[in-house]
Amino acid sequence: MGLTATNSGSNFELTPHGVHIARCYRLIDLGTQETEFQGQKKQQHKVMFAWELLGDDKMEDGRPYSVSKRYTVSLHEKAQMRKDLEAWRGKAFTPEEEANFDLTKICGAFCMLNIVHEVGKNGNEYANIASIMPLPKGMPKPDGINEIQVFDIDNPDMEMFNGFGEKLKATIMAAPEWGQVKSKSADPFADFESDVNF
Repeated sequence: MGLTATNSGSNFELTPHGVHIARCYRLIDLGTQETEFQGQKKQQHKVMFAWELLGDDKMEDGRPYSVSKRYTVSLHEKAQMRKDLEAWRGKAFTPEEEANFDLTKICGAFCMLNIVHEVGKNGNEYANIASIMPLPKGMPKPDGINEIQVFDIDNPDMEMFNGFGEKLKATIMAAPEWGQVKSKSADPFADFESDVNF
């Protein structure tokens, strides 16, 4: 998790390093996920933001590169999500916003992303988000390419879900919320397709 972009692997075109104009096009509710830090396991609500990079760099097929980051859903003063959102906004949260901030506001919002390349413990190279900054005033906003997607695990859009990669699907299906939603259906597996083994 952390800063590791999800679009990695031997067959993937690594997102170029450097500072890029980016637009947030995807907000995915991952539900409650088990995490481990210093030997202690926790159950935490996770969410994933994804951005498309809208500069001159494109993948071989002409599509924009994309990069994503997972967060624990928290606006605590030490939470990484809060730090990144405040850096992105260029201002601190008000007490009113702290009490009830609608994360869907980030969808369609522009920023500057500083991407760095780092080698993981497995020896693979990853494109990581080092920092998020507001778009400078007056800078033109290029047209976005990807459709805005907001996925709510409590009310899942199954057509959207079917378009996710297998690893993302498996992460979502591992959340207890997914089992609760699917158990409400008479045929819980009738409306989605997946190669993931249960």
